[in-house]
Amino acid sequence: MSVIVSMELSNRVMAAFFFCLFILLVFSSEEPVPYTKSHDVWRGVVTTVTAKGVMLSTESGNYWVSDKSLSVLALKGDSALVIGYRSGMFISPFSIRLKKSTSFFASMRRLYRERLISTIPDPVARGLTGGLLMGLRGLIPARTAQAFKESGTSHMLALSGLHTGMIAVGLLWFFRLLLGKGISSGWVTVCGIVLFVVLSGGRVSTVRAGVMASFAVLWKNYHGGKLHLLSVWWLALMLSLIFLPETLKDKGAQMSYGAVLSLIVLGKRSQGRFSTAKSALLAGLVVTISLAPLMMSTYGGLFWLGPIATVISVPLMSFVMSLGFLTSLGFHYASILLNLTSWIWVGILQFLGHTPIVIEKSVLYPLWIFLVLLLRIFSRWNGFNRRFR
Repeated sequence: MSVIVSMELSNRVMAAFFFCLFILLVFSSEEPVPYTKSHDVWRGVVTTVTAKGVMLSTESGNYWVSDKSLSVLALKGDSALVIGYRSGMFISPFSIRLKKSTSFFASMRRLYRERLISTIPDPVARGLTGGLLMGLRGLIPARTAQAFKESGTSHMLALSGLHTGMIAVGLLWFFRLLLGKGISSGWVTVCGIVLFVVLSGGRVSTVRAGVMASFAVLWKNYHGGKLHLLSVWWLALMLSLIFLPETLKDKGAQMSYGAVLSLIVLGKRSQGRFSTAKSALLAGLVVTISLAPLMMSTYGGLFWLGPIATVISVPLMSFVMSLGFLTSLGFHYASILLNLTSWIWVGILQFLGHTPIVIEKSVLYPLWIFLVLLLRIFSRWNGFNRRFR
């Protein structure tokens, strides 16, 4: 245990932390795209689907194809032939020929998507269920997506460690109840985690979370005791870099790895009354400050109510995921609660929506370093206090 504590308090760990955040900033900076207009033909693979269209990866680069009908039909891994009008990195299509992927997992994802569409008629509930369970952001209505964006909670619609962690905890609880606390429940839980990662599209962020969650479940079943999260984080990163080389350039992966690293190094669990709410609020604050430059480049500003909106959203998100899954299985009574929870959630986010704060880079970076150092001191205050007494 002393080795673990010393590793987390060492200067080398802090140097690695700042180095990793610096790498995220370097790779998150957008390359300038010349503003050109032309008519052309593009053939590529769908890499991301949103409510407004899809991202198409081609030999000449990545382009956003802005077409709402395409966002409903396409899945990650499908191929597309697009004839359209290009302006910068955006394509307004005249004609689209979509070729659906025939892989086994793509077929399973498509079947479950059709199941969601047929069992959940409400567009808001259907969109949130599809987005949170399978990463089908193309099903999310534009107004709903806007509510998440303006409240600083868009990250909750991108499948990441939070979603995978909830799935892992739910599966572990269920299978321990069914099979007991033996080894079998742990391995069945890991199989469920792997299935969720694959069926959700195998995004880099969910792969990272799946590796960490699986390792944590097996560690708890085989060894028990405290898990050294920093070591597991490095393991997940190394595996991602080996099997998914695009990790460093993926926005979702940058935020996912950066958020978890900041919570490991800078996070702190609150004690006393309302400790759960205070810990969650502090976690949101830590992630917001640690990833401030990355969020600025991605969302165009910082949402100061984002941590509060995130804390409020976490229980509502878990209800939507659970009720949406039950509804898709045919429990129609769950759909009533699903619709109610979805509309309440979106209504709260619309109320918390606000204009983001934009900070110049010359001010942002010095302020960011100063605040991160303050978080470090706050997270380890007891240790520092004992040293300087």
